Amino acid sequence: MQTKFICLLILSLVTGITLLACTNGEAADFSNTEQLQNRSDSSSSVVSSTESQPQGSSNAAKVAIGSGQTNTDVQSGSLLQSSSSQAGIWVTGKGSITLEPDLALVNIGVETEAKTVTEARRKSAIAMEAVVSAVKAKGLTDKDVQTTSFNIWPRYDYLERGRELIGYTVSNSSSIKVRNISDVGPIIDDVANAGGNATRINGISFTVENTQPFMDKLREDAVSDARSKANHFASLSGVSVGQLVFISEVSSSSPYPQGFDAMEGMMMRAAADPVTSISGGELELSLSVQLGFSIQ
Repeated sequence: MQTKFICLLILSLVTGITLLACTNGEAADFSNTEQLQNRSDSSSSVVSSTESQPQGSSNAAKVAIGSGQTNTDVQSGSLLQSSSSQAGIWVTGKGSITLEPDLALVNIGVETEAKTVTEARRKSAIAMEAVVSAVKAKGLTDKDVQTTSFNIWPRYDYLERGRELIGYTVSNSSSIKVRNISDVGPIIDDVANAGGNATRINGISFTVENTQPFMDKLREDAVSDARSKANHFASLSGVSVGQLVFISEVSSSSPYPQGFDAMEGMMMRAAADPVTSISGGELELSLSVQLGFSIQ
């Protein structure tokens, strides 16, 4: 009886353990199966999502790629703009006007020689004073006479045994402004007579004393010329002129006249009679601008 009881107890314990093991196994299998199912479902969801929304996925890819390209393009555009700041249509326009000179600039002076510096300087001072007095007699004032150079240098004779000091030379030059062009010839004659053999006429030039009244017209003509060129280039290239992005005044040339050469100066020094003929002629005053346009 006792033996049966022990056998039944052992059998019950074995049965319970077996049932417990089976239960745990099923739970484990179920858990694993659930995880596998979840993974499968996730994979299926991804696949399903991809399959069910091909356009969305494709668009998403295009947007991403497009965004990347846009950034690259923007960076490239920035680089292009920074490295090619002159992209567009760039032209230079010129405006010019012909004028009659109203001012003559005459470079007059004296040159004297003597054995000593003191004597050479004294002769120069006397000659230059006579010259300045002659121009002032024609109505010029102190502000119309400006000293441009004063020089003293030794003179040598070069012999077989070497050079030998023979004296000194003094030169004194001034620039005078003559506002009445018709007075230039008579003034030159008076200067030559006053200074005698020491007289030097080193050149004459003609100009316009005040160019400001003409600047507005020159700028208008220069800008108009530049715009005309830009439109022509655009037409030839098959594009349209865009907005103005740059404008700069490049240069304005002062009306600088032609001067006499050395031979003409020598002829003027020799001419005392008749009256020296001087003609101012015409001058050209010009101005240039640079314009930059974008391209449409």
